[in-house]
Amino acid sequence: MSFIVVLASLLLNFYWRKDRMLPVDGLFDRWQVFLDSRAGQIPEGLRRWPGTLPLLAVLVPLLPVALLLWLADDVMLGLLTFALHLAVLVYCLPRVNLFMLAEDYLERWRRGNFEAACLHSETLVPGLFGDAVDDYADMHARFTRYVLVTSFRRVMAVLFWYSLTGPLGALFYVLVQQMISHEVLLQEPAARKLADQLLALLEWVPVRLVSLAFALAGDFVAAFNYLRVRVLEGLDVEAGLDLLQDTAHQSLGLDAAAHRELEFAARASAELEAVMALLQRTQIVWIVVLALIVLVV
Repeated sequence: MSFIVVLASLLLNFYWRKDRMLPVDGLFDRWQVFLDSRAGQIPEGLRRWPGTLPLLAVLVPLLPVALLLWLADDVMLGLLTFALHLAVLVYCLPRVNLFMLAEDYLERWRRGNFEAACLHSETLVPGLFGDAVDDYADMHARFTRYVLVTSFRRVMAVLFWYSLTGPLGALFYVLVQQMISHEVLLQEPAARKLADQLLALLEWVPVRLVSLAFALAGDFVAAFNYLRVRVLEGLDVEAGLDLLQDTAHQSLGLDAAAHRELEFAARASAELEAVMALLQRTQIVWIVVLALIVLVV
């Protein structure tokens, strides 16, 4: 059943073109605010450890989901379990269709409407560009990184943890991401460091497997040689994402000489088109990898 759920979620992620906001969005943020307001009621011994509130924040929401999965077991020939698994993955999917976002961005970019490309993307993904609106090269680099990182974190890594640990593992991984982005419970440096280390640990293996999938779906020799040098780097969130992005660019297989001769706008457009094509091919490779994981586990 797990593999069918993976296929269904990938198809849904590709063809779901409209608004992806869900009724449950915002519940986890409100739960963090509530937990922070009640921090004084936690016993002092537990409160001193910086990981107490972060762990409560991500573990407690898993309890009702685990209860629902237990109650749904073997009900309606497994259809209810299938629906719950798919619902969890739908929650974990990105809130925008990355391929549609890239198409809309490229449509404006090719016409030279760089500000329009920025404003439209910023409307769908608030905070995407920050203060880089006037620097089109930096803006494009941020957009490309956003597409790669979101495709990894909210699709491929989620499916990895789902295939390995089920819906609770995938949900735990996404909740850790949301907790770090919200920062309500991570005001203390020790708590933030602990959360970053946990996320780096959760992403260490998926980053390298997805980077290898990039190599298999693109220029294998260039990407694999690059990955081989950096594969054993330590636990660090940003270093892992840099490895993912750099391996993806090595996998594109663009003709460097011909690429340099293009104007900036055409060069940036061609690069993003190649990245999106790489992501589509990588998802096919990723399906095969996950099928092997499901069969082995």
